Amino acid sequence: MKLEEVFRYTFKALRREIGPSRFDPDLVMPSMKMIDACRADDFSFFQPFIAAGRLTIGNMHHACSRYYMGKTKSGIPIYWMVDEMLQPLDAHIGDTWISYMLKQREPLLEYWRPKHCLFGLHLIYQHELPIAIVEQESSAVILSELFPDNIWLAYATTMHLQPDLLAPLDGRDVTIYPRTDPAMNNYMFFLDYRDTIRRLYPGINLRIDTTLENHTTAEQKERCVDLLEFLADSIENSATLRPE
Repeated sequence: MKLEEVFRYTFKALRREIGPSRFDPDLVMPSMKMIDACRADDFSFFQPFIAAGRLTIGNMHHACSRYYMGKTKSGIPIYWMVDEMLQPLDAHIGDTWISYMLKQREPLLEYWRPKHCLFGLHLIYQHELPIAIVEQESSAVILSELFPDNIWLAYATTMHLQPDLLAPLDGRDVTIYPRTDPAMNNYMFFLDYRDTIRRLYPGINLRIDTTLENHTTAEQKERCVDLLEFLADSIENSATLRPE
């Protein structure tokens, strides 16, 4: 994927927007103008829940606005990582990051080490609600409308989930919803991760949810479903189904 496939203006114009010091590796960062250049509020991953009557078009537009959702020219979702100070840090696009795309295009960024945060982190100070964390950004966006009594965040990939990503959640009640798998490897990983967080950040009240481990079938475990996929599988009889 090329930058020209993401933004509606040229790379020359983009250079003027992403950093205050002409690609100083310590200062370069995306800007809100970059986010505005690719905003979108219509995504196919909402359609099963809209078709089933669980969500409305209004829910989709509301969620996309809250999470600064974007879309490439070819229709790939752009998930912006905006921190609690409303500073865009990076964006996850397909299986790559916009920081990687920028570094590939601009040699002066060779030594740039972009900062990351949890997807949706900018929402944590808007409400004093419990915080729920899932893997996929699309799951967090949809779950925020299905279960609005939580603030839904996402970590994108396990490799991305360093303990310091949870540092801004000090003093909050936090639940992680792991993706299931046949051998419970992901669940056990998060039990160890919970112990690390409790040691490093004792102010975070962190629990690991057991909904998927307790209620998924062997076939669902083989598919390694996440919470949203489990809800989609159960959509016909899930009117009262909620995470534990």
